[in-house]
Amino acid sequence: MTKLIFNFLAACSLLMSQATYIDSTKMDAAFPKHGSFADNGNYKVMAIGREKDGQAEVHAKFTDIVYFVDGSATLLTGGKVKDGKTTAPDEIRGTSVEGGEKRSLRSGDVVTIPNGMPHQFLVKDHCRYYIVKVRTNDAGKPSVLTSLSKGGALASGDSYKVSASHRDKDGIAEQHARDTDLMYFVKGTGTLVTGGTVAEAKSTAAEETRGTKVNGGTRQAVKPGDVIVVPNTVPHQFVDVKGALDYFVVKVRSAQ
Repeated sequence: MTKLIFNFLAACSLLMSQATYIDSTKMDAAFPKHGSFADNGNYKVMAIGREKDGQAEVHAKFTDIVYFVDGSATLLTGGKVKDGKTTAPDEIRGTSVEGGEKRSLRSGDVVTIPNGMPHQFLVKDHCRYYIVKVRTNDAGKPSVLTSLSKGGALASGDSYKVSASHRDKDGIAEQHARDTDLMYFVKGTGTLVTGGTVAEAKSTAAEETRGTKVNGGTRQAVKPGDVIVVPNTVPHQFVDVKGALDYFVVKVRSAQ
């Protein structure tokens, strides 16, 4: 019995340490259903499609990090929720946001909505957006609107960093001790190798390891619309990059 329990725990540990791949076809099917993936309690990936206005929302503990895929919408942030009701633990919904700031959103825009901030999407035609929900303590901070085209660092909070990444050649092997990478691919193709070990590993910064390549990992081809979640401590490397590979990244920091 002890051996069976040990083997079960070892298998669970292995599964938790593996990357999660969500194909673009699965993502496309999830948008109309407001599908969610990779929920581990501290972060969650969602695909949202709208053809009409959404409800007013407040998330007490989760910050919304939104990448706008296509369509257009107006986002209201701040103000107060009208007719607000608790619909689940730490979640409030209402009929509208009163007195909020209006922002127009289009394809390529990135916006962060801190926990505790009322918000609502107003839609004339249709829109689709990819969300990473992160458990944070960012209440009281402003919402940030930027664009993927800006490149580099886009936004950050107490437990996350948002960036636009661009590659035109293969990368080095990487391993983050505390940061989980959640990637949404926008342009180009390549292969992401995950797992295995980092060859010629060297510490390049606090809690960061780099090397020449990943030995013995799993290879996964990536294309626009795909999502990959690489948990902290999992070695990874981009190879077979053809042309420009652009992707949206949210790094979520795990507790020590």
